Amino acid sequence: MDRLLLTLQVWLGALGVLGVTAAVPALGVEHGLRVVVALVVTILVARIPVRTVVRASPWLYGVTSLLLILVLIVGVSPAGSDAKRWLLVGGISIQPSELMKVAVIAYLAAFFHNHLGDWQIWRPMLVVGLAAGLIVAEPDVSTALFLFALAFAVMLAAGTTLTRLLSISTAAALIALVVGGPYLSQFGYLSDRIAGFQDLWGAQEATDTTSYQAYRAREALAAAGVVGLGAGRPVYVPAAETDMVAISIGRTLGLPGMATLVLLYLLVASRGLRIAAAQAGPGSLLAAGATAYLCGQAALNLLVAAGLFPVTGIPLPFVSYGLNSLVSVAIAFGLLHAAHREARAADAPQAETDRTAPGRQGPA
Repeated sequence: MDRLLLTLQVWLGALGVLGVTAAVPALGVEHGLRVVVALVVTILVARIPVRTVVRASPWLYGVTSLLLILVLIVGVSPAGSDAKRWLLVGGISIQPSELMKVAVIAYLAAFFHNHLGDWQIWRPMLVVGLAAGLIVAEPDVSTALFLFALAFAVMLAAGTTLTRLLSISTAAALIALVVGGPYLSQFGYLSDRIAGFQDLWGAQEATDTTSYQAYRAREALAAAGVVGLGAGRPVYVPAAETDMVAISIGRTLGLPGMATLVLLYLLVASRGLRIAAAQAGPGSLLAAGATAYLCGQAALNLLVAAGLFPVTGIPLPFVSYGLNSLVSVAIAFGLLHAAHREARAADAPQAETDRTAPGRQGPA
């Protein structure tokens, strides 16, 4: 495994435990145990050969799609919400939309590697469009749009031409609208979030309603100052243990805590891109997609926490409270480790050849 990447993951998990504990002290131990479980998941996934991931990717995508369909039929909603995003299985809530992120990355990595330049573009159109449409129908437009961004990143890494990229994206968007569009009229949360963002940077007349969460987040960071308020101070921000966990960290540790959080994700991005660039083939595409997932979602979450983007409900990778998100992100980290191992294995024979080549002196 890549030691640097694993160290960064552990530090993110530690900051997550601190942030969740600061927001809801009763959840601290539980979240810590979940982080340990997620690290075990990463270690297990890291041991899976990239070839096995490629072969299993259609099955992973198919099973996850069936789970998304089941969500629309027998899914459950959180209190006060009409959105169906979870399945209850033996007392455990499963959120298939989180798993679909890694399923789409794996499927597209396998597809674009196997077909090289002879791409039947209707398949990625259908795969991305159907997955996004089922997620829109929950409704969860933020996750559906992020899924498009992940697919876009994998296609770019695969060297897709601009014409094919636009064709696939446009067709997939139309499929998503056909599948999920009819459900959106039943929910008004999208317009509320946009209105809340406008109010936050405008008249601030709806700070008790549509812009309440974003306004409280801004106030919490302002009160924290440069050095933070330390542990034991309550965080009066909705979802401070999940979507707004960065606010909990900033309120507790101040600017150094937020800077550390950003730095960790920048290092993950740098390491992930180096792993992707170190090889060709499906491992490279898996690494590129996983890096886009981890760091793209982190950037989106932090922009929301800073009040620079409308509230999305997307968690902070490996930091926010929530088992489904932790497991999905842990799988993405595992794919990065698997790609790293494959790159090292490919380099070993070449290094041995260079060492024993004529004109090179072996070890004394």
